[in-house]
Amino acid sequence: MELSAVNNPQVKAAAELKQKKHRQQQGLFLAEGLRTVEEAVAYKAAQAIFYTAVEDERTRAVLEQAAAQNVKLVCVTEQVLKKIADTETPQGVIAVCKMQKVSLEGLMGSGKMLLVLDRVGDPGNVGTMLRTADAAGIGGVVLLKGCVDIYAPKTVRSSMGSLFHVPVLSGMDENEFIMCAQRAGYELLVTCLDGADNLYKADLSGRLAFVMGNEANGVSDTLLQAADKRVYIPMAGKAESLNVAMAAGIVMFEALRRKML
Repeated sequence: MELSAVNNPQVKAAAELKQKKHRQQQGLFLAEGLRTVEEAVAYKAAQAIFYTAVEDERTRAVLEQAAAQNVKLVCVTEQVLKKIADTETPQGVIAVCKMQKVSLEGLMGSGKMLLVLDRVGDPGNVGTMLRTADAAGIGGVVLLKGCVDIYAPKTVRSSMGSLFHVPVLSGMDENEFIMCAQRAGYELLVTCLDGADNLYKADLSGRLAFVMGNEANGVSDTLLQAADKRVYIPMAGKAESLNVAMAAGIVMFEALRRKML
């Protein structure tokens, strides 16, 4: 039987998760779309799933897997799903998921490369960088204060499920991060132009934390002063700069390439 009342309490509670204050209060967020829901279920992060009538094997398979984990399944009308969804034309399945519990000590204890975002404001950029970090084998992502919410619906969608693969820590003070990184033996690598080395000739060995800055203003002065390494990406054309997500991908994959040699 389909749930058709848009003012149903569980529907209203799910729809409220589109707002940051409700996400923070509940420790929950929305994962929208079949691919993202599949990853949420695979990594046992889903608490409830709202879905419209099932017509394909992939959706049926993920619902069966969720049922085996005792995830609450709620069949709803398209009108109800639109009430919950952040997109104009939802794909037919939305999961309510638990936020990660991550500590900086846990992240740094791995010794793996880290991606650090400084006041990055576009959810699409943050989601894309998280997905790229996942592909590059990065050990974790740190969002310093001033970044967009990692659990905002657009950010979650842009990560294409990588939010469930990579540990993410949000809202950290930059000075606290710098001190913790130094204690853990990490070197901060910042992309900038002043006093920077060519990325392809720079030393990329050691424990590295790649710091990517705000789309308009770059990395903060505090992080620049604390940087152990500064690199720039050489360009052959006339473009003034690269999108921050593209630049992050180039830097991370260059470091990965060196490790694979």
